[in-house]
Amino acid sequence: MKIPDCHVGRHVYHFSHIDNLPGILKYGFLATNNPNFPSGHRSIAAASIQERRAQMAVTCGPGGNVHDYVPLYFGSCSPMLLRVLHTKNVDQCEILYFEFPISLVLRKDAIFTDAAANADKPPAFYSDPGELEKLDWTAIDSLKWGNPGGVEYKRRRMAELLIHRIVPISAASRCVVWNKSMKLRVEQIVGDSPFVPIDFESAERRHYYTNLELKDNSTLVKGPKQIAGEYREACQYVQEFISSDEVAANPGFANIKELLKGLRNDFGCLPHTQELVGLKSENGIHKHSVDKHTKDVARVLLELPEYELLPDRSKVIVEIAAYLHDIGKGPRARWASNGGVQKIDPNHPVGAMPMVAEIMTEHVESVRLEDAKSILKLVCYHDLVGDVLGRDRDERQIVDVVDNRGELDMLFAIGKADATSLVEKWWNQSEASALYVRSLAQI
Repeated sequence: MKIPDCHVGRHVYHFSHIDNLPGILKYGFLATNNPNFPSGHRSIAAASIQERRAQMAVTCGPGGNVHDYVPLYFGSCSPMLLRVLHTKNVDQCEILYFEFPISLVLRKDAIFTDAAANADKPPAFYSDPGELEKLDWTAIDSLKWGNPGGVEYKRRRMAELLIHRIVPISAASRCVVWNKSMKLRVEQIVGDSPFVPIDFESAERRHYYTNLELKDNSTLVKGPKQIAGEYREACQYVQEFISSDEVAANPGFANIKELLKGLRNDFGCLPHTQELVGLKSENGIHKHSVDKHTKDVARVLLELPEYELLPDRSKVIVEIAAYLHDIGKGPRARWASNGGVQKIDPNHPVGAMPMVAEIMTEHVESVRLEDAKSILKLVCYHDLVGDVLGRDRDERQIVDVVDNRGELDMLFAIGKADATSLVEKWWNQSEASALYVRSLAQI
């Protein structure tokens, strides 16, 4: 029982949220079923996957089920992290990567799989290190974001090393962090506790997903803290403008009611919306140009019972937000290198924040601060309810975002209009109603 020579010197990886670091310092890395597993542990995995792992039997080694083991990946660039980022449940900068020598596989309580243990069909389980040759190392070593072999290739990339019950923190060779700021946070949490070297990722062993469009090493997908920060920044900009008694040079619209009339009559009446006219999308779900989709959302909104129940002023605010919800997909010049076709951009809602702030201050002569904030919020979070219902986004974000029932009602209305204008079955009304009741009870 030895590691094949070609794999000696490799590493295995475990990533976790920085909020879990105090528990890791106290107990080490624990299996979910370990009695000492912290009750306040912040899981970043999808609940459906966790349910499958809890029931999946391990067919060799100490036996039990997958939740009796500490999971590590053989690959440094995990598709699971990419999936986690797209749920917008975490800020990538707060993810810590722990690297371990592959010699962990020599432990008597170690087993490994040839694919991720996250589907209804279990992977193959092994306990002999010599059988590492059976893994798809080409897939495991891939640093590309795509998966040319589809779902099965993606699962093979996420082959796992599973250690029964516990792995001490001393077994790690280093802790990889996003940047210097995160290194400082880790150091502050660790204090005088025994720990491992804190380092940054290398070109050979990449862990994080950065924004290739901007090429500025920013995160591929902005998480809840970043989104909230950019929303607050936009609100602050509008507030300072209104407080300064400045007046827009050529506003175009006297107030938000006039702005709504303008958008109804001519969607391209603002520079920001004009940029979307005729703009095609790479997203296969969007069968029409961005402007056509936007007008569909506004049309569907007006037909919803949720809209009819809103007060008149809220109707104005949510309809304006419907017209502006996709302006973050512009300007058109962003996509010149892609033949003028808009790429899928998970950050477009928050990317719209400076644009909406500009509209509220430069294109509308008079606007109430609370109305501007509501429009900003609905544009920034228009996809939140739909993502909670269909993409494992944490529903607690809804309560964090809305300040009152009126905002909750508008958020559900615009979320339903956006989802159903694309694929009607995406909106499960019974689940949405239950979510609304839960959210309302916590406001």
